[in-house]
Amino acid sequence: MTKIKDSVWGIFTQSVKLYFTNFGSFLKYMSFPVFGQILGIILILSASYFYAAALPNIIIQGGIFDNFLLIFLILLLVTLPGFIIFIKAFWDYLVAFGAVNSMVDNLLKSGRVYDFHAHTEVITRRSGSFALLWLLLAVMGLIGGNPLFWVISGILFVYFILVFQVFTFEPDKSPWGCFVKSAQIIKGNFARTLGLIILVGVLSYKILPDIVEFIFDFLNILTFLSIPLDGWAQQLPIDEINKLLLQTPMAYQLTSLLIAKFIVSFFLSYIVTCLTLPMRSICWALWYKNLNKGEKKLDKRILERAEAKD
Repeated sequence: MTKIKDSVWGIFTQSVKLYFTNFGSFLKYMSFPVFGQILGIILILSASYFYAAALPNIIIQGGIFDNFLLIFLILLLVTLPGFIIFIKAFWDYLVAFGAVNSMVDNLLKSGRVYDFHAHTEVITRRSGSFALLWLLLAVMGLIGGNPLFWVISGILFVYFILVFQVFTFEPDKSPWGCFVKSAQIIKGNFARTLGLIILVGVLSYKILPDIVEFIFDFLNILTFLSIPLDGWAQQLPIDEINKLLLQTPMAYQLTSLLIAKFIVSFFLSYIVTCLTLPMRSICWALWYKNLNKGEKKLDKRILERAEAKD
């Protein structure tokens, strides 16, 4: 059985080690949730592009294709497969926020990640509550997007960082109860939790995506992947945009290939960030277990003192 380290650095390094030593299993588990989203987007955009290109040739003057509603309904129909794939992959990705926490127990005991279905079912059998949990997070995110609430939303983000761990490990808690319990656990550990957020955030959102992008660029894979988008980017009003850019102090000039590379780089960073979700989940599952263990010890001491007074 793997012993959970108590320090912030210890939790961080242990989560990174557990993630990379089981990278193959996590890659297998995350493949459809991550690449399914990309595939869905590609199918949606491709179907829309070819449909729009073919539409002028199939419009019959005075016929049924003059009906805007019908044109729109057909557009929905041709993009439906892409939407179905994207929605299913996106939901599976959201479920992974909880399911990976369930995998942590077995990972700590056996050092292996297996039986994905069983761990996923821990979350999906409470789909309604899990969806409500995400809805509460979305509402808070929308409110927190207002510049007036940036400071308070940043503070609440730290206090609510363990909501998925509470949801997974304490099934008796309501969605709102998960927020309350997370805040209780983080109370008194705010600075250490913030430090852990910075460590795992910089690694998974900045360092690893930059490393992968550098490798792809060095091997010219980035340019190769950008070529199919170059033709599409050439249809953009690049000359007009460059004229506007010449009036700015930067005097930056765009090219179709540069735009294509930017799009590919964005999706590449998105893929790397999504694939490292298990690492972040392991980190917060270990942190939950560590802090919750301390909270239980504190509650036990308080109870013992109360009994001694009686």
